[in-house]
Amino acid sequence: MRTELLLDNADASITQIGEYEIECGQDMRWVLAINSSGLDGIPKIYLEESADNVNWVALNNNDESGILDYFPMDDNLISIRDSYFMGKSIRIRVEPNGNTSGLITAKLVVKTKSN
Repeated sequence: MRTELLLDNADASITQIGEYEIECGQDMRWVLAINSSGLDGIPKIYLEESADNVNWVALNNNDESGILDYFPMDDNLISIRDSYFMGKSIRIRVEPNGNTSGLITAKLVVKTKSN
């Protein structure tokens, strides 16, 4: 098991992107822990996958209000668990969505059969 730091106290008032490329052939499970502090709004967190590191597709958030293509940063800690992920790379994209302050840290914990 290892932890990859995708964002480290990133400014939540501007768009931020943190990316992780998956080693070919890995069978992996993951959890993404996102911490925030000092927010004055609710940024949108997009979790995206790519087959070519050029075109990115958002993973769905199936919450009680329906299917969204983002996760609202509506708490100081949110967690997103592995879903049916098939991409070559995974990334987090933070969109301020009216937020003008604060910091965001995102840690991806990866578990493969080899670790």
